[in-house]
Amino acid sequence: MGQSRVAAWGAGTFVSSPPDFNNYGQSIVPNDLTNAIYVVGGWRHSLASTTRGTPRGWGDDTLGQTDLAARSNYVALACGSLHSLGLLSDGAVRGTGDDYYGQTDVPADLTNAVSIKAGFYHSLALRSDGTLAAWGTSTNINTIGTDPSYGQALVPNGLSNVVAIAAGGWHNLALKADGTLLGWGRDDYGQVDVPAGLSNIVAVSAGAAHSVALRANGTVVAWGLNLYGQTNVPAGLSNVVAIAAGGWHNLALKSDGKVVAWGAGGPNTNTLVVYGQNVVPPGLSNVVQIAAGAVHSLALSTTVPPVFTTTLTAPALGTNGFQVSVQTKPGNVYALEYKSSLADPRWTALPLHAGTGGLVQLTDPTSAPALRFYRVSRW
Repeated sequence: MGQSRVAAWGAGTFVSSPPDFNNYGQSIVPNDLTNAIYVVGGWRHSLASTTRGTPRGWGDDTLGQTDLAARSNYVALACGSLHSLGLLSDGAVRGTGDDYYGQTDVPADLTNAVSIKAGFYHSLALRSDGTLAAWGTSTNINTIGTDPSYGQALVPNGLSNVVAIAAGGWHNLALKADGTLLGWGRDDYGQVDVPAGLSNIVAVSAGAAHSVALRANGTVVAWGLNLYGQTNVPAGLSNVVAIAAGGWHNLALKSDGKVVAWGAGGPNTNTLVVYGQNVVPPGLSNVVQIAAGAVHSLALSTTVPPVFTTTLTAPALGTNGFQVSVQTKPGNVYALEYKSSLADPRWTALPLHAGTGGLVQLTDPTSAPALRFYRVSRW
């Protein structure tokens, strides 16, 4: 995809001594970071995955939140408030950083993970079979108090067929294969109250107390806390291919490689959450991936125009069923789906696969001689 460049803005554009509440250098990208393929942001730290799948971190590391083991097979990363998660190519999950609420205590029986997300004090993983695991704060449900427990680490009973997840400050979102959305956890601002009739969702993201969804038609919907205008989607915003919710702001990536931002930010740097995180750097273009920390923003750009289509190669039907290879991206989830008639509106999804940055083979071992139509979905 050409040489990559990570851009960052908002809190952490300088390091104060001693650091103020948010300026820990999370927006000061290391000069020698030239091979990033995926970026994520937390409260006061940032992580990037390199072409070898090795994580690179910068910003606050007082609790070891940038110290994921230097292995070369991470396919996804996630940043919480003061902790981080890494997803390995074998479906295992690793955690580092703050563990006061058990947010890095990955369940011993968690296997086959394909996606990970981190809330302020909790963690979430999606398995290849469409079920979830959650851990950290809120193994019980509390009222507002010193332990911020709102049920965000309690997976709703019977939740299945999930294809994408989002972890906010104290709430979660789960996107199901049929394009519908479920939210749970803290709901004092309506952040888990999915708007009535919302459907055809292809991506979700969650902030401190608000939620954002991307429709298949490239438009964006937001709901929940609106103190800084974070749910006021810019008029006319369209052709969006990716979204990212920060603590109190949002980013949208358009198909032309440009970034749109709204919510907390602006020129005022004297309040808790206003650090210019919604002021996109002039000239930023050819962006292929975006991420939002609590009070800063990140974008991965390349030296060539972005391509957002998925390349499929080597389709074949053999004794082991139908198979096709797909060029994947880290942080995305892929699934082969089928149906027996084009008149049938329903697709049957096969097990989910994590994007690795390389080719992944998707297989339908159940395929029979009868006519069957296939598609590959990406979230």
